[in-house]
Amino acid sequence: MLGIGGEEYAARQAAMGRLAARAGFRGVVAWSRGGSAQDHYADVYYLTGFYQHQPFIPDFPGHWRARGHAAVVLPVDDPPLTEHPAVLLTDSRDLQEPRPAARVQVAPDLVDALAEEIRESIRPGRVALIGYEAMAAPWWCRLRSVLPGHELVCADDLAWEARRIKSPAELDLLRASGALGVRAVSAAREAAVPGATEADVAAAAIAEIVRAGGAYSGMGISSGAESYTFAASGPTPYSADRRLAEGDLIRIDLYGSVRGYLFDLARTWVVGGEPTTEQRRLLEAVRESVLAGIELLRPGRRFGEVARRCQQVFERSAFAVHHGLPWSETDGLWGHGLGLSLEPPWITEGGPDADGLIEAGMCLALERRIAMHSVGGASHEEDVIVTDSGPEVITRDP
Repeated sequence: MLGIGGEEYAARQAAMGRLAARAGFRGVVAWSRGGSAQDHYADVYYLTGFYQHQPFIPDFPGHWRARGHAAVVLPVDDPPLTEHPAVLLTDSRDLQEPRPAARVQVAPDLVDALAEEIRESIRPGRVALIGYEAMAAPWWCRLRSVLPGHELVCADDLAWEARRIKSPAELDLLRASGALGVRAVSAAREAAVPGATEADVAAAAIAEIVRAGGAYSGMGISSGAESYTFAASGPTPYSADRRLAEGDLIRIDLYGSVRGYLFDLARTWVVGGEPTTEQRRLLEAVRESVLAGIELLRPGRRFGEVARRCQQVFERSAFAVHHGLPWSETDGLWGHGLGLSLEPPWITEGGPDADGLIEAGMCLALERRIAMHSVGGASHEEDVIVTDSGPEVITRDP
């Protein structure tokens, strides 16, 4: 059965403690948001296997604070001040099996409970805060005011480092997730017939994900005269009114997960017929440039090399030769790390990760999206596991 066992969670907590101690921290606080959103959940989930489904609710003084969030407190001193070092703070009173890999403390006021747990279990000094982007400013200020001896330091780089190389169990989950993503996009393609709406196409993809027990995260979908855009500007990324016509371009960037581990893939095709010459040039430009980069996803290569190769192939494409180089909708990015989130390393010719080495056990998503009003827009994205023998594409079409 796919999943992460208790021994692996214990090893993750120990490894995080070692990383934090080497960086001079007294302890780690992981903070995550829930509400069934598929972002900002990774830090608590990675350490304990707990996901908070309660949606965000504005603070109600005297009753609750930070509803829809969860925190983990992990001291790194040896020996720790408490018998059970990893403590999960949540406002969820009743939890289903499997239980989180931590001592659970239920607290309606998550911020004050977190302050008390830090005070009791972590010696005064620097404390690493991972997941800080999900912590609202009033809660941050409250913690600082009541913990004068503890300095909360933004330390997401510790989380990125810990999650950079995936375990065998994580890789199996990513393979299952990639396969589900492919089935979902295939269902979307079957639904994309003349007369169908973008909403019909989206519904087919989402249904496939949910039936398999996966979690739908989100999508960008556009078609026809709007295909050069990423998605509609409103809360729903698809239109229930726009009907597909034969010859329309339709592009979909779809993301979801299996047990928290993401798939992130994009495809573009022509509805009900063969592409025109211009459409074919557009489709081939994004696809061939991404596939060229995948060939270089091998241990010992550098991320900048991969981005350079992708760019070279794109610049030689028939589309670029005829139309020049349109502005990239991914702003020079050719890919990113993938796991419990969209994460580093970032695959670009410049930037902090360009000289970084590719390693076996990484999972990476390579992508490109381009758009031109007169032709339309196209996306192509693949998820790839790096192995000692080369790239393993886990979103390969049947």
